[in-house]
Amino acid sequence: MNIAYFRKSTFDRKQTVDNVRTQAQKFGLTVLGTTELPGGNGTILHVCNPTWMGNLVASDANLLGLLPCAIAVLTKNDEVRIGVGSPTVLGSISQHPAIAQLASEADKTLKELIHASAGVQPLKPSGVKLYSTTTCPYCKAEAAWLDEKKVAYKEVHVDLDQKEAEDMVKKTGQMGVPVTAIQYEGGEEEYIIGFDRAHLTQTLGITP
Repeated sequence: MNIAYFRKSTFDRKQTVDNVRTQAQKFGLTVLGTTELPGGNGTILHVCNPTWMGNLVASDANLLGLLPCAIAVLTKNDEVRIGVGSPTVLGSISQHPAIAQLASEADKTLKELIHASAGVQPLKPSGVKLYSTTTCPYCKAEAAWLDEKKVAYKEVHVDLDQKEAEDMVKKTGQMGVPVTAIQYEGGEEEYIIGFDRAHLTQTLGITP
């Protein structure tokens, strides 16, 4: 399961870090400070959105630690990558509508900040794969919703296909369904756990 979102930056590390600082305010984020990693291989920028924090605490303070508050700018093999933890983990754990909405908003905002700071365009989905079972009501609901939204997708029933079941567990660590695999140009993949309408709508560019 992808629990972080990273992109290769078109800038050097110093400029990428400076970009985060200058761009954060445009996205409603405050940079509270930075931490330099040992060996000079990376910088962590500590960011905060007070509204997100307040809403999360009001809904379920136990989930506070799952809201990403750090942007990592890392150097490895002469390549600079910038990334952040995925708020979708938060949304997949809680069934609270307010938290699901918050997770979706945070995911969109943080990815936009990553793109702006790295000087890259958003990844474009190239395929959708729905892992389901023949008896799962949530899977049937998602399949019907995807059909309604005219999204092309491939559905596999993991209760009928052992290889697909093993592939799903290996890639995501999940035993339950539905799991939606979003394939992007360039071979990258993202996994959405559960029938998360808000996340699917945002990721697939669906008009609500």
